[in-house]
Amino acid sequence: MSALPDPGADDLDPASAPLVPTARDTVTPRSRANARNRVVRFAMPSVIALGGALASYASVGEGFAGSPSLSQVVATGLTACITYLGAAAVTDGGAVSPGRADDPHGVQDVPPEQRTVALCYLPGERTWADWTATVLVRAGFTVLRRGGLPPQDEGMEQAAQQLLDGADSALILLPEIPPQDLPRYADWLNQLVAAHEEGEPIGWIRYGSLDLWDNGPTGAVNPLEALPHDACLDLSSGEPDVVASTLVTRLHRLGLRPGGAVTDVALLAAGLSYPAWGAAITNFPPRNPHFTDRDAALATLARCLLSDDGGPRPDAGGLVGLPGVGKTQTALEFGHRFASHYDVVWWVNAERQVSLSGQLSELARALGAEEVPDLTVMLTRLWAALRGRSRWLLVYDNVEQPPDVSTIWPRASNGDVLITSRNPNWGSLGVTRVPLKTFDLDDGEAFLLKRTRESDRDAARDVTARLGGLPFALEYVGAYVEERRASLAGYRALLGEGPRHMSSTADTDWYASAMATSWNVSFDQANDEDPHVRALLSVFSFLAPDGIPRDMVPVHIGVVGGERGGLPATRAEYDRAVAVLVRLSLVDATEDRITIHRLAQEYVLSRMTGPEEQRWAVCSALMLVSAAFPMEPLSPASWVTCRRIMPHVLELTESRAAHYPLLRERCPAVLGSLLLRAGRYLHLRGEHGPARGLLEQALDVESSRAEPDRLARAMVLAALGRVYYHQAELADARRVTEQAIAVAVGELSEQDHFVGRLRLHLSRILRELTAFEEAEQLAGEVLEHLRQSDGERHPLVAEAWATYGDALWRRGRLREAADAYREALEVRSALPGTPAIDMATCHKHLGIISRELDDLDVAEQELRTARTLLIADYGVDYGENHRDVIDVDGHLAEVLRRSGRLEEAYGLLRRVVAVREEEFQDHPDVAGSLTKLGALLRDQGRYEESESVLSRAVAMFERCMGSEHPYVADAAVERSLTRRAAGDPQGAVADIDRAVSLYAARYAAGHPDLERAERVRQEIAP
Repeated sequence: MSALPDPGADDLDPASAPLVPTARDTVTPRSRANARNRVVRFAMPSVIALGGALASYASVGEGFAGSPSLSQVVATGLTACITYLGAAAVTDGGAVSPGRADDPHGVQDVPPEQRTVALCYLPGERTWADWTATVLVRAGFTVLRRGGLPPQDEGMEQAAQQLLDGADSALILLPEIPPQDLPRYADWLNQLVAAHEEGEPIGWIRYGSLDLWDNGPTGAVNPLEALPHDACLDLSSGEPDVVASTLVTRLHRLGLRPGGAVTDVALLAAGLSYPAWGAAITNFPPRNPHFTDRDAALATLARCLLSDDGGPRPDAGGLVGLPGVGKTQTALEFGHRFASHYDVVWWVNAERQVSLSGQLSELARALGAEEVPDLTVMLTRLWAALRGRSRWLLVYDNVEQPPDVSTIWPRASNGDVLITSRNPNWGSLGVTRVPLKTFDLDDGEAFLLKRTRESDRDAARDVTARLGGLPFALEYVGAYVEERRASLAGYRALLGEGPRHMSSTADTDWYASAMATSWNVSFDQANDEDPHVRALLSVFSFLAPDGIPRDMVPVHIGVVGGERGGLPATRAEYDRAVAVLVRLSLVDATEDRITIHRLAQEYVLSRMTGPEEQRWAVCSALMLVSAAFPMEPLSPASWVTCRRIMPHVLELTESRAAHYPLLRERCPAVLGSLLLRAGRYLHLRGEHGPARGLLEQALDVESSRAEPDRLARAMVLAALGRVYYHQAELADARRVTEQAIAVAVGELSEQDHFVGRLRLHLSRILRELTAFEEAEQLAGEVLEHLRQSDGERHPLVAEAWATYGDALWRRGRLREAADAYREALEVRSALPGTPAIDMATCHKHLGIISRELDDLDVAEQELRTARTLLIADYGVDYGENHRDVIDVDGHLAEVLRRSGRLEEAYGLLRRVVAVREEEFQDHPDVAGSLTKLGALLRDQGRYEESESVLSRAVAMFERCMGSEHPYVADAAVERSLTRRAAGDPQGAVADIDRAVSLYAARYAAGHPDLERAERVRQEIAP
């Protein structure tokens, strides 16, 4: 990076921001303490001190909770997210001038003789530079924003002069600087002072104390030592408008008076997002007050994430390294330290792929999106919400590999992503890697001395060596010494003469040794202090390490029964045990959740005394999680709880885990019930693959029980049949659904609604398997039973009418099918609260039937009605790409094609195919969309493209449905027409002959598809 970029080169254009920002969303209470102890110092007339930060080096922001220490306070003031710049405008050369005369914030036009201020800052300081510049502009100044890094020794004097060229005065954002960098920055600041014309004011914008300069190496010169300070402005004194008006008033007193000024000083900061407040929407865990020694990594991340390179993807950084080196804590520190750069900061525990999207759904809800069960909708809403913001950070913690997050990588480029991973290979997602290694002796010594407030350097170095410099292990040392008021020398004695490990290689064997050595001490002390900690840790070790609900044990302890095995019986006992674990750093805890490191879980498992203790612990964990997971996972009121408990369900039910056979043996009923509920929830969310895995496990559990629950088995089979159907695995869907019906009939009556729904679902499966007569007969029987038992106005009767219509449609009896759909629509219209999707489905099928009957005007009207209902339900911003809307759009495009509106149809179909290919890849729905697109390309005269697309459709139908399915014939007919138009009569004849043969084998004489194919054959080969 060059020492001096062009003036304003690393800025966003203030004029491009809206005059008045959108309202701040609030999820967590915003503490005004964020601004506590920040100071703005003013010098005598030649110097102004205001308060600042260096994003690449400063210790910025107190974060989201707790009171700040001095070093934490230093940064919160001037490191923040990109603010909205009210009435500012940028002139050539990066000058910010006052806004319009009609500016609602009171800025007036200013004559040319106004004061010009050079606002000098370093990369990462843009947010506070923008906020300060806007306040000054509103006060009538012209502001030259000059951003850049201090150069090395050569050229420093010239660089300083260039920064100040063209300015009547200067303001310099002065950071808190790491001690090792003090000499360089002291020289730089002195050069800026020397470069300025004598008698002209220079301002130092800072917050915090000058004490850091006293901690630097010998020879570090504090350039502010000789500057008398005659005034002090406490930035915690009030709201931003008070701070802004006081700032301008002080500048006026020092003689900096532009030709015009804001008419009302109370409006100087109006409409601006105040950086000191930090992120308004966040779920970040609390900050680690003992974090240390990762300044270089944080500086690299700041340069990567705060640069705004304008690329098509979000800026992304990745902290990579072996377990225990502090990846999570460094990511956590980054989020807190640079909190003021963002409006949204969101933490996602990414160890298990299936739980990622649920956590992002919570962010969508926090941003105002309405909760819906469909995961695709929630993610679409999230990306749309983020696109409307420019200050957001997503942290994906503990990701295994790029494919795990590629599908939930943000679709907006105006924010930042930070990942932590053991995997160093992230180039495919454009992630800048920041490797973390263990502490060397010097770093470990510094950490322990700071953590324990001791001065025994020899003991600190010896402990560091014996624990391999592993930050995670050293934290346990610090917690032990602090809790027991012990000494590092005493702890060294407890470690004994164990091996000294100082390794930076990929060999992880020494990690286990280092951690066990440290944990033995803390674990034994915890057991001595409280009789419940061992049992709690044992249960926690079988759960997901992050996000353990803090109240799960005390609320559901009753399900464990008399075999509590040492678990606390009361809330008071539980809180005392958790407090001990937190003090000794064995777990972290907030008001609502507990976190235990994965390495700590492995250690606790290794300390279990035998198989019986393990069996008790894992079964207790299962019973607690099952009790916490809602019994009705399809109810909207349950979705938030399901999402939060799901990671623990997945952890416990991992079939490859060593503990899983114990659960199947000891508590199959609880295990089967939990697997069923979790599988149904994931299916509702559209996560068919994970849902299938859980439901197949549930079926295995229910089938092997010594005392089988037949109805429970029927429910599992029914749920699994629906998943198979959505995955287009129709033979399996039929098999398990028929089994479910057989079991359910044995337990329930023929007229039971559960049985009726199963039979209707079987009818749909039979229809897709081309068993059209059976499908029609079954749907008709269920319809008659329901009409007799429930009357004409019942939701299940409407479902039966629609299913009966589906069967008639596929048999080619189009007018009878239309009558059935109208009956379903009439029933649903008469029932209050009918879901939009049910109404839209009726209109969609009426549109399809009308299209096949060549009534294109009615077809378009029905399909647009269906589309309107769905968009109204899903939302204008989010519904366009929903799978239900996409399905309607595909049929609408075909109507438009047949009406001759080719360009309109083409635009619609391109989007349909793109969305479906992204969601399904290889699926009959994709093949159907390709068939429509191929026909459209042919009508446009693009024969080569048409044949290529239709060949893909034929092959995909063959893979998904089998080579004898009529869907293959649908694509073959269209390809035959394309080949004829392209001058390939031989290929056209082969396609149409095959299509006629396939239709004739499945359809009765007179079926519209068969008749059309025969007409085409007659035209091609008369």
